[in-house]
Amino acid sequence: METPTTPLDRLKCLAASEAVPLEALGRDGLDELLALGLVQKDERPLQASLEGRYEALQETHRRIVEAKGCADRLQRRLAPRSRLAGFLPLGAPAAPAPNDPDAVQLVRLLELLKIEVRDVRIPKDVVPNLERIQDYLQVEGRECLDRLAETDREIDQVQRETPPGTQVEGAGYFRLTAAGEATLPEAPEFELLETALQAAFGPGHRGPSFLHFKEDPSGLLSLLVDRLAAGDRPSVVIGEYEGLLEAFERLPMFADSPALRAKIAFLVRLMRTSREDPKRAYLWCNRDRMNLLLTRMQGVLPPTVAASGWRWPYAADIFLVDGGLMGDESVVEPRIRLFEAVHRIQADLLQDVRIRDGQFFRLALVLAHAARLRNFSPGILMDRFVRQALEAAMEAAQAAPYDLGDRGTALLFGTHLAHAAGFSKARLQGPMQAFAALHARLGDGDPALRVSVQVLLHAFATLDRLERLGAPLTVEAYADLFDRVRKRLRHHKAVGRAFSTARIKAGDEAALASNLCAMVCFRGVAVPERLQPPPDVGLAGLYEGRATGRPPLLGSPFGTLLLV
Repeated sequence: METPTTPLDRLKCLAASEAVPLEALGRDGLDELLALGLVQKDERPLQASLEGRYEALQETHRRIVEAKGCADRLQRRLAPRSRLAGFLPLGAPAAPAPNDPDAVQLVRLLELLKIEVRDVRIPKDVVPNLERIQDYLQVEGRECLDRLAETDREIDQVQRETPPGTQVEGAGYFRLTAAGEATLPEAPEFELLETALQAAFGPGHRGPSFLHFKEDPSGLLSLLVDRLAAGDRPSVVIGEYEGLLEAFERLPMFADSPALRAKIAFLVRLMRTSREDPKRAYLWCNRDRMNLLLTRMQGVLPPTVAASGWRWPYAADIFLVDGGLMGDESVVEPRIRLFEAVHRIQADLLQDVRIRDGQFFRLALVLAHAARLRNFSPGILMDRFVRQALEAAMEAAQAAPYDLGDRGTALLFGTHLAHAAGFSKARLQGPMQAFAALHARLGDGDPALRVSVQVLLHAFATLDRLERLGAPLTVEAYADLFDRVRKRLRHHKAVGRAFSTARIKAGDEAALASNLCAMVCFRGVAVPERLQPPPDVGLAGLYEGRATGRPPLLGSPFGTLLLV
């Protein structure tokens, strides 16, 4: 990392790290931040006192253990010994000498521990009172361990209550002031996040959507922040969602779906496609229309996927996405025929590849939309395109940063990179190198800070779309932003409560961080006229209403193929 040279760079460095060396900021640079009121010294006297007490108790416990060792050795030497394998009478043990090293050390340790044992003053008094000494050490050892555990709990509680700060090695702890946080580029997005958290998890909200926010806070908070950034009020957005939820829960076929996240994904898709006219989403809330939808899906959706509850989001991805409307045969029939054609070609090419049913369906879904957007219809040209796309995905799958578990998952990973290359093998080298650079910066290093492949792919989609829009961002700049956002989320009390339930999946918090980073990166980006890049491979772009200047969203409602 380059040495920061401006106050803003130093402030970003403090906001992104838990600990930084003083040399990275410079004494003058740190003093300048203090003078500007962007940071303040965090004395933490109570925490320092508790840590000092903890270290003292650790030393006391070490001495007690050492004293017990001396007493145990003396006890073993005093035990009677049998001779000749027990055939001869027991022999009297040899008494330790008055200046025995263990006795001398035991007396010294008792003095250091301030343990007063009656009639024990000098080493020769140890042996007659050895049993009493051991009893004292046993009691003191238990009390010391109890005090250690209590002090550890107090330190943990103080750390939770203490505002997040950064340790500057050799200078103490420092934390950003309100002015400092407002100076950072991500400040507007965090203001929106605070509003979204209050609306979703505040004391006044216990509506029908509360359970859904607890189930998938990353996806729904990302949607809520995105709508707030577009000027909508949080009460309006939550009201729209709850209205759809209550309407669809009256349909047994939807209410009986076992996957709650699949319901969330379906409702979010309806909201995004019907933002200009929210009442349009209720056209799907009809028993006959939903039965027709299931009938249409039976021929293309594997039974295992249908049973998992994800048939509703997948149906929306076929019929509803990109201006489609279930019931309009001029839209439905061509999409079904195109998907079935892609499905047949893909089945022929991947017959020797072990891939799960859900992975196979999602791959066919992406290729079908890619063919539709290129105005292909079932025939020779589409056959050639699908074969070329799969070959590119297979080659890109070799760039996986580590073993993803099976060939199906690796193939979906390769599809993301192949999509960025326009499904052309000749242009794969650029996306593969870009992902490798991103993985080297965010995917390696400390295991506690390592991000998943799903989040890396979302970051890759963000940087790729920025480059298409003519506003490229370096990997280092994005990584610094991601470190700052992730650290602030990790220390945010309301976010911590939202992500503390048993239903949270691994990577959900990092997904929220990557969504906020994408919104920061796209704020103020000018969109060139007549530029319409293909949608990202996670299909979220197809729900964006042809708006090229929007960031790709990650989460269970949308995001990468690997997430669903």
